[in-house]
This record gives sequence, structure tokens and C-alpha cells, in this order.
Amino acid sequence: MKTILFFFAATLALPCLGQQTQSRPEINVIYGDHHVFTVETPEGWINDKQAASTIDLVSFFYSKNDSAKKEKSYIYAMGYDKRSNEDNLNAFVEADLKTFRKKHPDFTFKIIRVKPSGEILNAAMYSFENLSERYKEEVLYMETAYSILVFSFAAFTKQEYISYQPVFDKFIASFNYRGNDPKPYLDWQKSRK
Repeated sequence: MKTILFFFAATLALPCLGQQTQSRPEINVIYGDHHVFTVETPEGWINDKQAASTIDLVSFFYSKNDSAKKEKSYIYAMGYDKRSNEDNLNAFVEADLKTFRKKHPDFTFKIIRVKPSGEILNAAMYSFENLSERYKEEVLYMETAYSILVFSFAAFTKQEYISYQPVFDKFIASFNYRGNDPKPYLDWQKSRK
């Protein structure tokens, strides 16, 4: 009987051990004066904050498998506070497209409409092709009352696009908008440490 009880207890403990070894995804908090949101670091990816800071971003994700590559396919998330009431998604995207055209004069794009919900007032996904130094880029733009949120995915080869595009979809699915005022969320987060 002791052997059966020991076997039963050991079998019950195995799922618990498995759960302890599974790592939780890294939650990244991205905020400005008038926005705060979280996204998860994709499994098998790195959020290289040092590289991000050199290109005026707060996040810059790439696959661990690509660490040694000079040109890495990447994902980033960023928020931009609106400077005035005239700032909106259309104006932001138009300015972005103008800057983009300087770097990639022959680029083409498709617009994929995205249905906004909650505090997201407006959203659109742009899929860019015919780029000078990379295969493809997808950018999701979202507008809140006080900010524009940008999620970008760039792939340098067709194979990387095929491999990493589902990672970008999962990255966007991990997005959680926390509000227009970052202080309450940041205070709550500090209190949990």
C-alpha cells in the first residue's frame, strides 16, 4: 500500500514540477506621458533595450537564433503622445509614409483595416513591399484619445517573413492597453515588487 501511495503522490507532483520549469513570458511596459501598455517578449526572442535606445525606441525584439546576424528581422512597439488636438492617426500615418518614401522611393503598400475596440479609437495595418534593403515590413498603427501606438515587424528575407510573421501576430495579441495615465499602473507594478 505504501508503494501505491508513493507512486500516486509522485505522479501528482510531476505536473507541478513541469509548471515550475516553464518560464513565464517577459512582460514589457511601454509608456509615455499619456499612454501605458504592455506586450510580451515572444518565446525565443530577446528585447534588446540597449539596441533600442540607440535608435530612439524603447523596445527592439529579435530572435535569439539571429543574435549573430548583422541584419536581424525585428519587431518593436512604441507609443507617441499627441502634441495637439489636430494630431490623429491619418496625419501620423501620412507623415510616416512621407519619411518612409525618402528611404524606399519605390515601395508599395496594402492597407488592412482593423476594427478598433475599447480605448482604441482607430487602427490600420500597413503591409509594405518593394523595399530597398529588406523583404517586407508590416506596421500596425492604433490611435487612442491622447496617443498613437505603433507595432512594427520587418523581415529581411522571404523565409524569415514566413517564419516570424506568426510571431508578430502573437506579439500583437499580447498587447494590453493600460490607459492614458501611466502613473496608477506604474505605482501598482512597483507595489508588487
